[in-house]
Amino acid sequence: MTERLVSGRYRLVAPLGSGGMGEVWQAYDERLHRTVAVKRMRVPAGPEAERVARAAVREGRIAAKLQHPHAITVYDVIDDDGSPCLVMEYLPSTTLSELLASSGPLTPEEATRVGGAVAAGLAAAHEAGVVHRDVKPGNVLLGVDERVKITDFGISRLAADAPGTVTATVRGTPAYLAPEVARGEVATFASDVFSLGATLYTAVEGEPPFGRDDNPMALLYRVSTGVFTPPTRAGSLTPLLLRMLDPVPGARPTMAEVRDHLAGEPEVPLVDLAPETEQLEPVAPPGKRKKAALVFIAALAVLAAGTIVTLAVVDNDSQAPVAAPAATTTTEALPPSVQPSPTTIASTSAVPTTVPPTTTPPPPPQNQGDPVAAVTSYYALMPGGLQQGWTLLTPKFQHSPAGGYDGYQRFWGGVRSVRVSNVTANGDNTVNATLDYRFADGRAIREVHRYVLVNAGGQWKIDQTTVLSSRPV
Repeated sequence: MTERLVSGRYRLVAPLGSGGMGEVWQAYDERLHRTVAVKRMRVPAGPEAERVARAAVREGRIAAKLQHPHAITVYDVIDDDGSPCLVMEYLPSTTLSELLASSGPLTPEEATRVGGAVAAGLAAAHEAGVVHRDVKPGNVLLGVDERVKITDFGISRLAADAPGTVTATVRGTPAYLAPEVARGEVATFASDVFSLGATLYTAVEGEPPFGRDDNPMALLYRVSTGVFTPPTRAGSLTPLLLRMLDPVPGARPTMAEVRDHLAGEPEVPLVDLAPETEQLEPVAPPGKRKKAALVFIAALAVLAAGTIVTLAVVDNDSQAPVAAPAATTTTEALPPSVQPSPTTIASTSAVPTTVPPTTTPPPPPQNQGDPVAAVTSYYALMPGGLQQGWTLLTPKFQHSPAGGYDGYQRFWGGVRSVRVSNVTANGDNTVNATLDYRFADGRAIREVHRYVLVNAGGQWKIDQTTVLSSRPV
């Protein structure tokens, strides 16, 4: 493929990188006599090919709207034997991800310089109506001449353009997603602000706010809660990072405000970040309570029962110097039955617990005559009575969100105890209930659920669940 001419104009010279979405080549524009980067997008076979190709052209045109010294410019959108290609500015560079891997975390001053440049490019994009959707260290290019540019505008949207999406799509790299995006909501300008905050947090702390995990579903769960460890190495950047990482999108600064603050021109206060009525109580050891800005707890609505969410994981931060596409995989959304990975937030008070599981689970209450009794009966069995509890779920629930019996066992295997309270009817077949979980790793979480039940042969079974809120206790 080397030295091949594309579109009668761009001569491919050398490969720069490849991934699940395609491959990037250094190329020479024989018409304008300049070096460029050509990203050749992979498209699925069959009827989806034309749709994805059209989407690539559309995204390329959107990205081409942006012209800024701190953003990689898209010059052209072309076709190469049915595969769409983006022709982009070529910048000899390394990614921030590669720099962190080789040299370790940045100082707050270095992160401020890099972040200020990226924020300037993103602010310009937002002014042009462009949401990036995949801000992360792997998409921050550090030029050999100290230029800093953000790349891959709009490309992450293509990662989710695949068949099988039913209701919502989670796009981007889990470790850097905003909580609302992790819960399946549409990415907005505020989501980009959060992702840049997560990127700068990683730059100074050495790891993302929600840590790392080989299991993207467990990581997505942690991100969706919005609970992270406050930075310890960020110095003067700390107040700004905490505001950028607020789980409430409306409480975050705009990208222009971030740009101005990093440039030394703060226009907005960085304390008292949200109205008191919107702040949840911070979690901290007794006697060391922080302001609410230090720990954020997002209301967890990871899934409405039966909803399938496609996660396009673009999580390869070891990219080539010029916007090498990251690998993508597609998997089902995080069911409540997937065991959440440990968080680093300390618990302040004990949660009333049930008797730990034994080899002989307690018998279920006999009253199965109404939905309230059915939910109460189900949780009276848990976590020891898995086989009996399994029969109180409909096949739909067993498939999703439970994730099959294996997924069901994995979740409950990590639960030390659970207590159900405030079980109230909310309609003929709808029930609200509060659950207090204590996990084997020491975490304690309180969740409020809404259940929909169906009557199957005279027995009420849980068919759907929606998590209305979730917080550590």
